[in-house]
Amino acid sequence: MFWGVQASSLLVFTVPFTWSLVALWAASHFIRAIGLTLAFHRYFAHRAFEVSRPARFFWAFTGTAAMQKGPIWWAGHHIAHHKYADREGDPHSPAVSGFYYAHVGWFLHDARHESLPPTNPVVRDFGGVPEIAWLDRYYVVPPLLLALVLYLAGGYAWLVWGFSLATTTLAHATFSINTINHLWGSRRFDTPDESRNNALTAFFAVGEGWHNNHHRYQRAARNGFYWWEFDPTYYVVAAMSWVGLAWNLQPVPPRIYEEARHGAPALGAVADGTDA
Repeated sequence: MFWGVQASSLLVFTVPFTWSLVALWAASHFIRAIGLTLAFHRYFAHRAFEVSRPARFFWAFTGTAAMQKGPIWWAGHHIAHHKYADREGDPHSPAVSGFYYAHVGWFLHDARHESLPPTNPVVRDFGGVPEIAWLDRYYVVPPLLLALVLYLAGGYAWLVWGFSLATTTLAHATFSINTINHLWGSRRFDTPDESRNNALTAFFAVGEGWHNNHHRYQRAARNGFYWWEFDPTYYVVAAMSWVGLAWNLQPVPPRIYEEARHGAPALGAVADGTDA
């Protein structure tokens, strides 16, 4: 199924180009990206804020429509990435396993990552929440519904641009955080891993590309620590907090900004991440 969707994105060359189709691609890519980063990553994996139950389900459903499995599976494996970042035990480190395995091989070809133990913190905390457990079990439903709606609304062209191409670009935007952001970019903090900040991946992954920031302080609701670091996921969380849909947003502590100014060694980087 994965490679079939990837290959079907080439069908865009069989559809006459229009800017409206580009807009459709952008909406499908970026809205689902926010579902992944807001719900799967910053909420389920890192508890960077609290959110109302209806809003949580909306964004979890939107993220599941990205066709990257379910929220519990996704977030549960992400915790291991931080626990063992760029060391043995990291599910997707290019330094340990090479680029291809870190990019897609770890979930396509390695049976060890098909499920999670019941002791995993995400399984423990959300496995008993009915709607989240349902999404995790029936993760094929949201992307299939999206594909069907797009086809019924706009036919073949909408299916190809709004589902096939957007699902492919979003997949590689997400996977690039595991690979590109551990190989190329800048390092504001001297973390005990190879995490890097990269403005290009931050754009396509809606703020996740400020990866060195995130590895230095994982609990923050924002990955772009400064106003000039593009982080639309945080903008959505902040907007939700203004209307009462989200609260208890975890800030970047002053000591982290002080460290950034003075270039102090990130001695507490690992400890700061264990509260995820």
